[in-house]
Amino acid sequence: MRSLNSLEKWSYAVGSMPFAVKDAAFVNFVVFYYTQVQGLSGTLTGLAMFLALSWDAISDPVVGSWSDTLRTRWGRRHPMLVAGGIPTAILFLLLFDPPAHLGEIGVFSWLLGVSILLRTCLTIYIIPYTAMGAELSTDYDERTIIAKARVTMGWLAGMALPAIGFLFFFQMDHGVDGRLVSDNYVHYGIMSAALAAITAAFCIWGTRTVISRLPQCNPNAASFSMGQPFRDVRIAFGNANFRLTTGAGLAFGMAAGIYTTLSLYLGTYFWEFSSDQLAGMVVPSALATLLAFVVLGRLGQHYNKPPMLVVASFVLAVNSVSLIGARLLGLLPDNGHPLIYTLSLISAFIAVFAIVTLGVVSASLVADILDEQELKTQRRQEGVFFAAGAFVAKATTGLGALMAGVVIDLVGIRPESLPGTIESSVLQSLGLFTLVLTGSMALLASVFYNRISMTREDHLRVKHQLEERV
Repeated sequence: MRSLNSLEKWSYAVGSMPFAVKDAAFVNFVVFYYTQVQGLSGTLTGLAMFLALSWDAISDPVVGSWSDTLRTRWGRRHPMLVAGGIPTAILFLLLFDPPAHLGEIGVFSWLLGVSILLRTCLTIYIIPYTAMGAELSTDYDERTIIAKARVTMGWLAGMALPAIGFLFFFQMDHGVDGRLVSDNYVHYGIMSAALAAITAAFCIWGTRTVISRLPQCNPNAASFSMGQPFRDVRIAFGNANFRLTTGAGLAFGMAAGIYTTLSLYLGTYFWEFSSDQLAGMVVPSALATLLAFVVLGRLGQHYNKPPMLVVASFVLAVNSVSLIGARLLGLLPDNGHPLIYTLSLISAFIAVFAIVTLGVVSASLVADILDEQELKTQRRQEGVFFAAGAFVAKATTGLGALMAGVVIDLVGIRPESLPGTIESSVLQSLGLFTLVLTGSMALLASVFYNRISMTREDHLRVKHQLEERV
């Protein structure tokens, strides 16, 4: 297969933005909005998101198998990109605009219903999209380049959206904290919907030229049936490297989900940052993403992928506990001191570099494991493999939000609380829960990654054996 041209590569990379829009909304604002603005309890908010994630456990493998067996003149992937992309964008309009006077159960039901619909439509889009990424190249290093472009574009969008929100939608207005004003979230939802629709459409248009070069469904293969996804999942989990990658991804996803879901609480109440300061976090995040884009390709040429993942997850574990731990031990000055914000910027830089590294290298590694799976089973299972990957990615907002919601209720943060008004014991509990949960999950991810066996030499051996079979 020939290398991608620039339009094909970057239009594919831009296609990651609808998922980034979802992550930016759910990770940064949904829990805060529904608990602090709508008055829903943290536990019910987290439960709604967890139940939506549980539905993903069913829908993701179904869509993955369906995508692998789809036969159309436009290939296996593109028709599903069209079917899922536009409805996903529309549902962002509903996420931050529940009808008035619903009551607690009504608000819970609205969040649950919209979350399930949004996640289902996003599944129909994102699983064929990520599966297509593994099919765009068979080269060990070019796969890292493709994954790097995709993750970088997603991260830039995911960082820019909260920054834009804090700068333009959630500013203080006439003495009222904009983070506590319901209408501001409606405007943020409109922006999210527009960006998701435009980037999905550009991805579909820009990658139309690769359809003829992508692998097609085996004409002798059985047609899709509802029992097929579960047989496919069983076959996929017969691969030890796939099991370890999935376990590591879940552990990492929970660590990232807990920390990022609580980040607005930490920034607003624990560190007492202003909206402008929170928006400023995009600077080290963007620099870290761009640095990762520059160096990961070179690092990948000198180091095997599993050790890179071990180091990245270990760095993330240490970084996620260090600053909060220093505050709990009384080693930092009071809030408002310039050192606090400076250290937070440095911590954000390290965390984002580690997370981007994990995203890029793990996506490239899964493509290599797919080749190993084909050698063992004589089947290509891109859809099923990346359905598992999509489920792992969604665990960031599902399992992480559930645990974060319970933490919010346990520590006792009340709706519409203003910065500086929460008792120190409550803030210490918030910091301690965040420290323990994120640090332990990130360390667990490093243990899983350390057990994966897929070096450059392993992949070359697999690739040669596949070529000999043909």
